[in-house]
Amino acid sequence: MIQSFQKFSQSRVAKIFLAILALSFVAFFGGSNWLPSRDPHGVIAEVGSETIDHRQFAEKVHQRAQLIMTHSQEALSRENLLAAGLPQMVLSQLVQENLLNLEAAHLGLTVSDEAIRNYIHSLKAFQAKNGKFDRALFAQILRSNGLSEDAFISNLRQELIREQLIEAIVRGAYLPDSMVARLFNAQYQTRQASMLLVSPKDIPAPPLPSEKVLEAFYKEHQKQFALPELRSFTVLTVDPNLFAKDVAVTDKDIEDLYAAKQADFQKKPLKEVKPLLLAEIQKEKALEQAYQLTQQLDDKIAGGATLEDITTSSQGVALLKVSLIDAQGRAPLQEGPSALPQDKDLVQDILQTGFGLETDTDSPFSQSRNGSYYMIRVDKINLPALPAFKDIKNRVQKAWIQVEQFKAAKNKAEAYVNSFNRGDRKASLMARLPNLSLALPSPDVQNEVKNLVFSLRPHQTATTITPKGIAVVTLNAIALPEEKVKEKEMASFKESLLNSYKDDLLVAYLNALRIRYTVKINAEAIAALFAPKEPLLP
Repeated sequence: MIQSFQKFSQSRVAKIFLAILALSFVAFFGGSNWLPSRDPHGVIAEVGSETIDHRQFAEKVHQRAQLIMTHSQEALSRENLLAAGLPQMVLSQLVQENLLNLEAAHLGLTVSDEAIRNYIHSLKAFQAKNGKFDRALFAQILRSNGLSEDAFISNLRQELIREQLIEAIVRGAYLPDSMVARLFNAQYQTRQASMLLVSPKDIPAPPLPSEKVLEAFYKEHQKQFALPELRSFTVLTVDPNLFAKDVAVTDKDIEDLYAAKQADFQKKPLKEVKPLLLAEIQKEKALEQAYQLTQQLDDKIAGGATLEDITTSSQGVALLKVSLIDAQGRAPLQEGPSALPQDKDLVQDILQTGFGLETDTDSPFSQSRNGSYYMIRVDKINLPALPAFKDIKNRVQKAWIQVEQFKAAKNKAEAYVNSFNRGDRKASLMARLPNLSLALPSPDVQNEVKNLVFSLRPHQTATTITPKGIAVVTLNAIALPEEKVKEKEMASFKESLLNSYKDDLLVAYLNALRIRYTVKINAEAIAALFAPKEPLLP
């Protein structure tokens, strides 16, 4: 999503649109108020003789965050935007703009007042309903966003000068037809291959080794056996679904809801939608009853009752004992699964709450995303530790067997490869894969397998490791794209390829400018600026 927005924002029209739109966000959201307060004059980066300060960088990141969320119509957290590399994207753009500004000034590039005026007149944001430039509307938009005409024109002039320089760099870009044809054939060719999967699970377990061998294996793979923090919980849940069907609903309740939602049912008769209305009313009333029950249970706990006490005396309440699980809900010390509920939303909420408590403390009742209410008591906390060999001997033994089975499976797969490449192919052992093309997705073929297929020569066999085992893959044939595919796809492919080449030229030019105008990045200042001391957005 952020990447698609980034592509949109590279065009000249989009940049001007974003500049205008960003002003309204600055006015509404109060600038970069979601970033920790720092020295506004602190330097984030130096580009030649120019600097990028805290205030400029923070405001740009904030504006871009708001614009991305408006463009995508999604609410994104600080973590989402930082993980997607938004600050790096903004800083890269600012550095590039400064490099181009410096070089344009060095070359003496300018844009005439007439060109500026014609461009402003062409922007729809400043045009009246008749499609002509409206001077009053132009002034109103700038004034409402706290921007003077001189400042707007200055920014626009600099943007057009940069565009002029970029256009001069990429104007002569050209790709020979022979090169385009070869790349097109590589992209749109189809490959037919066969595969044999050797699964370690199908390899017989080897004889158990001596204690000495297991201990040596344990010492060599200690990180694998280190235990994270483990916790034992007692979880009390109140599930509205357990008593929703027993909730009494009157005919008047159903008729009132039907009248309120008649538009949603597109004039369907009451008799037809009555089961839906009944279920909805029962669900709402059950949620209310569940909430009232949690208040009653809270009072009992305040009076000294334990979770175990109130479970035996309350209907619709369940008690779970969860023993030594990690923050992902895994139980590394147990053979089977943990006693956590089946509902994923409830499990996630339990884990998040439970790993934020101290030992022998209860959480207040909370409502999960699935509608259930839950309360947690932390019974035990085991800090991260490396267990002694004697305490996890069975785990070590199981891991050793799995490693040996994988080794055997890999050796078996390599033996097939050697045999097949010598011409001794056992076609009956192999399954034919669907035809593969780099231009089309292959949902039924794992990426590791597809990548291998496109690295092989015809009739060559090789292996790759997949989550299910070792895949032995033979490329049977390569078919070049048909003429009808070329007629349909060649023009757009060539245009896309040329645009990519122009992007490469621009990147190379910018890298050369970095030699002329030294770029220094203050990584510590950036890290401090984005320290999570305040929420991302108000």
